[in-house]
Amino acid sequence: MAATAPQQPAGLAVARARRLADTLAAPPRTAADVDALEALRADTARHLAAVAADLPEGERLVLDGHRLLVAHRHPERCALAEAPFTPSPRSCRRAVGMAVVARCVRAGAPAPAAAVAEVVEEAVADLEAPGGAGRAPWWARYYAGLPAGGRAVVRAEAVGFATRLVTAVEWERLERPPVVGGRDDWWQCPSGALTLRGRAELRVATGERVTLLVVGTRRCREDWRLELGYPGLVATLVRAPAAAPGRVVGLWPDSGQVRVLELDPGTLERTAAAVVAAAASWVDARIEAAGAPGAAG
Repeated sequence: MAATAPQQPAGLAVARARRLADTLAAPPRTAADVDALEALRADTARHLAAVAADLPEGERLVLDGHRLLVAHRHPERCALAEAPFTPSPRSCRRAVGMAVVARCVRAGAPAPAAAVAEVVEEAVADLEAPGGAGRAPWWARYYAGLPAGGRAVVRAEAVGFATRLVTAVEWERLERPPVVGGRDDWWQCPSGALTLRGRAELRVATGERVTLLVVGTRRCREDWRLELGYPGLVATLVRAPAAAPGRVVGLWPDSGQVRVLELDPGTLERTAAAVVAAAASWVDARIEAAGAPGAAG
């Protein structure tokens, strides 16, 4: 079952939702430093290209937020074999939940519990329609193959996720509708062997720039600046400097914690250095695996 957020007095919840909305909509504290961001892009590409050059021949590495934090918190775990992805109600929670949030925020659905039925019905209909499999979300086939009880668990997980986000923001205070979910940001190292993947739940326009909202799990950790800085860095690398995000807001609904990270050049440089170190940990693990007895040569 999805975790239950702590009960809060209605007045406190409203005040927090209003404050979060105002933080998302506020313009960045400083203008984009185009020269500094161009230099950051060049330096990051150079350092990551040097790391990627050591990957075993033919291997590719995708560094997402999860792998970044594994390497940062427990670098020894990079050497462990990664389990293949297996769909489950928990692994589907964000994908289905974000579709529910979009339905509530942008399409006027009255509540997540009502929106989730529409979301899953449309996904299954797309899957079953002639030629519709390409339109269906990745989780649709898994959901369609579940018995009624399994489907109910998927919907419950998604509703729990969506409710926390829908109720965390006073949406009416946002001048322009935010991008809900949207495509992940992908930045490929010049060598092509290393790719960075950044993800955010919301992108709120603040003039020519954006503020990202990232939803964390459980509770905020001591390295929250890296957790928030990473999607901000990837978004910066894939956008023109003048349109780079100026702020990342982190929300941990289960613990009620909110953190704000301004993406000034110093913050981005420190994040980039941590990313290079994390990538090196994963590359070292790949090198060791390639040289282990029984490894393909």
